[in-house]
Amino acid sequence: MHAARTVATTISEAPRLTRITAPLILTAWFAFASVAQAAGTALVFPIRDGDLHGLVDRDGKVILPAEYSQPLQLSDGLIMATKGTRTAFFDATGRMIIRPQEQTRGPFSDGLAPAVVADAMGKPALGYVDHDLKPAIRGDFRDVGPFSEGMAEVAVADEWGVVKRGYIDRSGKLVVPAKYEKTFPFSGGLGRVGPSRDPTRVVDRTGRDVTPEGIDFIGVQAEGMIRVWSARKEGFIDAAGKLVIPPRFDQSAEFSEGLARVFQSAPGGGRFGYIDKSGKMVIAPRFATAEAFSDGLALVREEGPDAGTVFIDATGKVVLRHEFDRVYPFSSGRAVFKSGNRYGYIDKSGKVAIPATWNFARPFTGPLAAVVDGKQSAYIDVGGRVVWRSERP
Repeated sequence: MHAARTVATTISEAPRLTRITAPLILTAWFAFASVAQAAGTALVFPIRDGDLHGLVDRDGKVILPAEYSQPLQLSDGLIMATKGTRTAFFDATGRMIIRPQEQTRGPFSDGLAPAVVADAMGKPALGYVDHDLKPAIRGDFRDVGPFSEGMAEVAVADEWGVVKRGYIDRSGKLVVPAKYEKTFPFSGGLGRVGPSRDPTRVVDRTGRDVTPEGIDFIGVQAEGMIRVWSARKEGFIDAAGKLVIPPRFDQSAEFSEGLARVFQSAPGGGRFGYIDKSGKMVIAPRFATAEAFSDGLALVREEGPDAGTVFIDATGKVVLRHEFDRVYPFSSGRAVFKSGNRYGYIDKSGKVAIPATWNFARPFTGPLAAVVDGKQSAYIDVGGRVVWRSERP
C-alpha cells in the first residue's frame, strides 16, 4: 500500500503543479478543500494513503490514520469519517463521539445531520437526527442536505411524482416552497435557486424572491456581497438582495478583505483595479493582471516593458518587489516563490523565510503548508520545520 500523502487545503491562488504531481495532488486537494476548518482553536489537515483518507493536527500529530474510504468532513466541531457503508463521528482530537452506524447521510451542522429516520408509518425515510441519533425532523423527503444558517435544502415530490427542491428550517417547516429544480446552501442570508444548471434567482429565509430586475446569473456570497451578471456585465447585490453595485464591469471577482478586483475595457486593452463595497474605484485600473487581497496584500502585474509582479497594499501602493521566477499570494505571513525548479517562501519584507528546497509548495492554511520533497509529501510550519512527513513515496 502507498504511504500516506498530504494534499493542500485551500483552493485560491495556487501554483501550477508539475505533470508528475498534478494527478495525485489535485485530485485529493479538491476533495479535501473543506476539511481545514477551525474546530474551536484546532485545525485539521488531510493526509492520504492511496485512496484512503486521514487527518493530522496543527502539530503534525495523526488524529485519524489514513484508513477511511471517503474524504473526511469537519462541521459543527465533529469530523465525519466513513468506512464502507458505515459512518462515525470524531472530535478534533480523534476521540470517537458517535460510533459507526448506517443511519446518517451527511455531516452535522446546526446540531442536526441528514439521516434515515422512521416516518409516521414506521417505515425508513429521510430526515434529520440530533447528536444522540434521535429523530429530530421527519418528513416525506426524497433528498435532504446539511443545514446552513438554519436552513436545509430538501427535495419533495408532488402528487404526480415530480421532484422539486426547497428549504426547511430547524423545526422541519418547509419555509421556501419546493418548486425549484436546483438549490444551493444558504449563505449570507440568501439561497441561490434556479433551473437544473445555473442559479438565476435568490430567495430570502421566507421564500421571497429578492432578485433584482434584469439579473441573469447569481454567483456565490463573500463578505456579505454576491456577484451577479446581467448580459455580459458584472456587479454585486448585498445580503438583502439589493443591487448595490450595478453590473458595469467586464470582469470581477468575489470580495476579499473588503475589496474586489474588477476589469474595465480601455483603448489598447483593459486594466484591472479594485472597488470597495459601495462600488467606488479605490485602486485605479492600471494593472495587467491582479489577484484578490489576502493577508493585507494583493499580487498584481504592472504595465510596461520592464514590468513584473509586485505586491500592493489596500491603498494601491507598491510595498514589495521581488526578483524570483514567480511568486504567489500571501497567507499566514508567507508567500510561495519559485526559483528554478524549486519552491520556498518569503516573508512580507521580501526576505527568504523558508529556502527554496521543495519540489512543490502550497500556500499556508493557518499554521501549516503542504509541500513535496522528492517523492514524499510533508507539512511544514511557518518556520520551515517539517511537522509531518509521509513514510514512503
